[in-house]
Order: sequence, then C-alpha cells, then structure tokens
Amino acid sequence: MINYIHMEAFYNSDILRMYKEVVDCERKYKKNEKTGKWEFRFDIGTDPLTGKRKQVFRRGFSSRREAAEEMTKLQAEVLANEFLDLSQMIYAKYMEEWFEERRNHLQKETFNANFIFYQNAIKPKLGHLKLQQIAPIHIQKFINDLVNEGNYSEATVHLIYQIVSVSLKKAKILKIIKDNPANGITLPKRRRKEMNIWSLEQVNFFLSETKKLKKLTRCYIGFLIAIFTGMRQGEAMALRWKDINFESQTIYIRQTLTQNTEIKTGAKNNSSIRSIHIPDKLIIELKAHRVRILEEKLQAGADYHDNDLVLCTRDGKPIIPRNFRKEFYRLTDKIGLPRIRFHDLRHTHATILIQQNVNVKLISERLGHSSIKMTLDRYSHVLPNMQKTVSDELDKIIQM
Repeated sequence: MINYIHMEAFYNSDILRMYKEVVDCERKYKKNEKTGKWEFRFDIGTDPLTGKRKQVFRRGFSSRREAAEEMTKLQAEVLANEFLDLSQMIYAKYMEEWFEERRNHLQKETFNANFIFYQNAIKPKLGHLKLQQIAPIHIQKFINDLVNEGNYSEATVHLIYQIVSVSLKKAKILKIIKDNPANGITLPKRRRKEMNIWSLEQVNFFLSETKKLKKLTRCYIGFLIAIFTGMRQGEAMALRWKDINFESQTIYIRQTLTQNTEIKTGAKNNSSIRSIHIPDKLIIELKAHRVRILEEKLQAGADYHDNDLVLCTRDGKPIIPRNFRKEFYRLTDKIGLPRIRFHDLRHTHATILIQQNVNVKLISERLGHSSIKMTLDRYSHVLPNMQKTVSDELDKIIQM
C-alpha cells in the first residue's frame, strides 16, 4: 500500500523543488538554428526602478555543456547577490555611482559645479548610451556639438570633457569597459585670456595714495596680503593669526574660505598648502591691523565669534567674499587706478617678481602652482621682455 503521506512529503520537499528547477533550466537552453550556437536565458528578479522582469541572456556557446557551465556560474553569482549585468548598464546609471564616489574626494563647490555640467551638458547627450557601447566617435561628436552650439567657452568645454574622460577612466579601472573611448579626442584650442594687471608703478601708486585717505576699509589688509604674497582670495580671507610667524616672517596656507563663506581645511590642491616668506612692510601692516582686531574683540566681549581670522567683520565672522571684492573696486575707483579683478593682484605679484628676475621655481612655489611649467605657461607674456634683458646683458659682458 502506497504511503500517500510520505509521497506528499516528497513532492513538497527541497529535492522536488531542485528537480523542477533543473527541468526549467533544460527548457531555457536553446540552439540557434541560424548560427548553430547554443544560448540561454533565465530570470533574476524584478527591477526595483521599473518594476519590469529582469533576465540574463547569453549566446554564442559552441556546445550545450559550455552554455550550461556559464549559466550555472551566473546563477551562483545571482544567488550570492554579486551579479551585475554590465552589458545593459547605461552611462547615466553609472554616473550616479561615480558621482557618489567623487562627493567624498572633491570640495563641495567643485563637486557641485561638476555635477551641474553633467546634468546640463553631459547627461542629455550621453546618458542614454549603454556604457559598453560608447565609442570614440560618440565622444568626438559630443565635443563637436558643444563647440558648434557655442553655449560654452573653450575652457569650459575642456572641463566638461575632463569630467567625461575621468569617469570613463574609472570605468576601465573597474573593468566595466576595455578601453577609455575618451582617449585621443580632438578638443578646441583654448584662447588665453589677456591679463589685466598693474605695473610696478601702479602698485606703488596704490600703496602711496591709499595711505593718504582718512578712513580705510577694514579689507585693506587683505589687498596688501595679495600684493605682497600673491595669495588667492580664499587663502587670504581664511588666514588666521596663528598661521603667521612674525619672527620668521612666514605665512602658512592651511585653510581657505569658499564663496559661500565656509571655512575649509586645506587648500586648492596639495601644492597649495605652502609657506610664504613676507617682507618687513607687510609685517608692520599686519601688526597694526592686529591691534585693531584685538580692540574690537575686547569691545564685543562674549558676542565675539573668535575664528582667529586676520580678515573678519567687527564681531569676528568671516567677511562675505563678494563684499570684499566690492571694497577693492570701490577703493581702486576712488584713487583713480584702472579697475582690475581682485584675482589679478595675484597675477600682478607674479609678473613683478618675474620682471625682477626672481627664480621661476621660487615664484611657482610661492604661488602654490603644481609645476614650473604652469607658471611659465601662465606668465609667458612677460618672457619676451625678459629675453630682451638677457640679450642686453650679453652685449655688456661679452667683448668682441
């Protein structure tokens, strides 16, 4: 007599379920009549984003056994939650993960700027492409379209390209793609913007005329710091008293102030974290300014926000960068000098040093450039005059 209870237990057992899965797998193998190759297909669940069924499809196997081995391997990866169908991944999906990684490595302002370029320029034209199918021709057409549309400058096109190139370079490192399709792309030639700087005579005029004014802006010390050190605006506005060694006459760049008035530890890049030796004239001005800050600190008492900043409001808070620049333009107009950007004081500082034949390596280190080449490329406009000086000196010292 058959034991139906045991039979029911058998049919409900794991053994029966495994048997059914084997039968199902048998049905999913198929030999392509046209190519004579074997292929397979199986489900891996539902896509949580679309709600659609997700399947894995592979073809081109020379035998049924080869197809079975590959299918078993992929199913094992699915069970271990390790499978990712890279062949179907679109560039936009990949960029979501890539930007999450970049968020931890870039300064907030840089990250936001890059993400805006991605959203506005990159994603609309490349985001829909499958990552593994992006070819150099796609990237070249993308760059050509950006140039022809004329919505971005040459420098910005270079920046947008850099975002794409770096992202695809990472995809290659992750072995999602074999080669970086952004390599070898032709980019528009960048036109160098003409620098508006002050001459040495104009700098001296600025220093002498401002001293005649009865009331100077509290931002004045920041203008002097830029003239005498070539520091970036964010570096000067985040400078603390403890970053100044009055005995050795040295300033240490250790933090920056963003355009949103946030103090950030570190500098623009590794080479920007540096020390700068400063002249006696700036030391005297800094000491006088410190007396003013200490007096304001005593008057404010408990209401003072002690950030130890050299450039700050009366209650110790960081000065808004936009207001700082306005004070510079207002003072420049008042004494009748041609208006230049505040950042051009940095260029003015570098140009004066080059004209005085200061070693370019020392200038590069002072400015926090990553290489001497960057310094020479940026201030190449000064070099023709220096070449004339060299030839004049040769005429003096070589006898014929």
